[in-house]
Amino acid sequence: MNLNPYSLFQGGSALSPAAVISPSRARQQAEALAKEIGCPTSPSQAVVSCLRQKPANILNDAQTKLLAVSGPFHYWGPVVDGQYLRETPASALQRPLPAKVDLLVGSSQNDGVINRAKAVKQFEESQGRTNSKTAFYQALQNSLGGEDSDARVLTAATWYYSLEHSTDDYASFSRALENATRDYFIICPMIGMASLWAERARGNTFMYHTPESYDHSSLELLADGQYAFGLPFYPAYEGQFSPEEKSLSLKIMQYFSNFVRSGNPNYPHEFSRKAPDFAVPWPDFVPGAGGQSYKEFSVQLPNRQGLKQADCSFWSKYIQALKAADGAKDKQLSASEEQDLAVGPVLQEDLPSPPEQGPKSYDK
Repeated sequence: MNLNPYSLFQGGSALSPAAVISPSRARQQAEALAKEIGCPTSPSQAVVSCLRQKPANILNDAQTKLLAVSGPFHYWGPVVDGQYLRETPASALQRPLPAKVDLLVGSSQNDGVINRAKAVKQFEESQGRTNSKTAFYQALQNSLGGEDSDARVLTAATWYYSLEHSTDDYASFSRALENATRDYFIICPMIGMASLWAERARGNTFMYHTPESYDHSSLELLADGQYAFGLPFYPAYEGQFSPEEKSLSLKIMQYFSNFVRSGNPNYPHEFSRKAPDFAVPWPDFVPGAGGQSYKEFSVQLPNRQGLKQADCSFWSKYIQALKAADGAKDKQLSASEEQDLAVGPVLQEDLPSPPEQGPKSYDK
């Protein structure tokens, strides 16, 4: 029996920029939500008391409306208050663990945050701005810190993701926004956490990614959740899934079940070392060049390498290089180590502008 604890992350990690939010931003969002549903906006005790009495569907509908108006990145999150949460997750990860913790972390190309990004497009269309870049710029600015974001970093991100298209049509910019959002909030922090875990030998480390799929986009669960929790076999949904998808779901459930039992998706027990016969064995995640292997959740369950290397290099290397070029290197080195772990840190220094034209420095 496996006595080691384990962690399973689907669609996020402790290093995500959305892991915590500032107290001022949390207060502003709570007041906006309270005003939207007819609650008092002060004092804090009255706001919280009123919000707690409202049904969940009322709160959700009001929040959806606010997202459409203000942009998709005004997300909710915990606040470091010194009591319930004493430090950021990135800071907590600096301390040694009392025991090894096996990690399985993954993402989906159609992550839920992308649905929030699409809300911007719908709002812009309702305002008659279907051929404008406004939504892309505004939403990207929100994702990089709102009004407090560094303009030079915003310029760099806009330049980088705009290189993915050559036209000025709104659909292209909307797509670029989705890619920037997914990389910044989900995929790159996820890879960063897997790398941290493997480099420090904190336990077995495994990663997966679910490619884009529109077959069952109307269902509430993302594709990885659908397969991992056996949705293709639920009576209400099984008619919507093909035999190949049902077979894929069985294999993924077996992988997850093995991981819970043994800390390794390949073996049902800690003492087992017989390779699975239902699919190609899931490789360990090994950081560095030639490593970073992961399992792709598609029909053949193939093993891949180097998920989003170019785009994550932009956030973790190119942006950091811009900081160093502008004299911020010494300041960064004196900061806490969590700054080094964050894939998309909030930058305060002026940065040199990236070139306006030309191919990307990192091959896609």
